[in-house]
Amino acid sequence: MPKTYYNAKPMMSKITDIEDECKDTKTFWIELPYKIDRIKAGQIVMLWIPGVDEYPIGVAGYSENILELSVAKMGEGTSALFEKQIGDLVGIRGFFGKGFNPPEGVIHILAGGGFGMPPLKFLINQLLERKNADSIYVFQGARSKNLLMYLEKFQNLDKENKIIFRPCTDDGSFGDKGFPTTGVENLLNQIDQPSVIYAAGPEIMMKILFNIGKNFSSVQDMKMSLADRYMRCGFGLCGACVVDPVGLRICIDGPVFSAKQLDQITDFGTYARTESGAKKRI
Repeated sequence: MPKTYYNAKPMMSKITDIEDECKDTKTFWIELPYKIDRIKAGQIVMLWIPGVDEYPIGVAGYSENILELSVAKMGEGTSALFEKQIGDLVGIRGFFGKGFNPPEGVIHILAGGGFGMPPLKFLINQLLERKNADSIYVFQGARSKNLLMYLEKFQNLDKENKIIFRPCTDDGSFGDKGFPTTGVENLLNQIDQPSVIYAAGPEIMMKILFNIGKNFSSVQDMKMSLADRYMRCGFGLCGACVVDPVGLRICIDGPVFSAKQLDQITDFGTYARTESGAKKRI
């Protein structure tokens, strides 16, 4: 089946498993009817809830036709998804956009906040699949312990010495009290090996992290996902997700952007656009 098929209309796909992930968040495993190759962490799919609407969702994992999506209950569409049962059908379009594309021979520093962890979880899995895995630091932040996604999974990987996991919470209920940006800055002050920063989550957090990373010569690049921005079509036609002033479209030129690209996006960390196209402060 040609790739354009996936972009043109939803693939009706069956939910095969559902798991509570953390407070108000569930992970759905969805069996796609066709195998899709060369999926990269950081790409998105458009998830269609029949009778409701279609939404962009970051991919948490993909293997053997099984798509993994972790979704927070936040509005009409996600509430409708939470009513779905194993065996029910949803529509999937994608995969869209550019992923993280990590280089080899560097220290990988991953920082996520809130519900930005799904693409970073996928990135961890892809990094660990390499024969000679590089050092992987994972900084995760949330308001409190019950909002930390994949906590047990990351703790187990840390115990197995596959990653170095550094959780933090705003209220100090688990890990360090504070924000992932502080942990990343402390690490960069301790190391001088070439490193790459990857981030997903609240855009203000990523902007602070971006400004921190620019102060360290050891940071070779920063790759950050703007997947929380408003997107409509998913394949660059409608222009709803264009960023100022360079005209890059998040759905096809992103959602992951390099440090060079982020430096050109003047609205990064400042404002986004609503469904109507009006500017709103971040």
